[in-house]
Amino acid sequence: MALPINIEDLLTKRKIESNRIEFKSGWNPDKIYHTICAFATDLENTGGGYILVGVEEENGIAKRPVKGIEESEIDKILKNMTAFDSKISPHYMSKVSIEEIDGKTILVIWVPAGIN
Repeated sequence: MALPINIEDLLTKRKIESNRIEFKSGWNPDKIYHTICAFATDLENTGGGYILVGVEEENGIAKRPVKGIEESEIDKILKNMTAFDSKISPHYMSKVSIEEIDGKTILVIWVPAGIN
């Protein structure tokens, strides 16, 4: 899936407000799905948000070079996400893009506001 924004713009928070971007150093479904639900609910009408998995942060800024995630973990994470997505009510399906940055693989979860 192609992202509607350049990955460098996400990492530097140039075109998206910082409250719409979360950096996660690794795959932690509890925390990530808490954020997905918050972005999808979109109470502030900001248009959802983005979660960048494999990116550490320091004082709200992405650390470069990015940490990345192991390519061998990607299929496992995507299957895990399918299982978690099916538990969200009303139904919601995360949009995921696998990106290469700084020679590492990261997972970008784009969470547009849900219709319900």
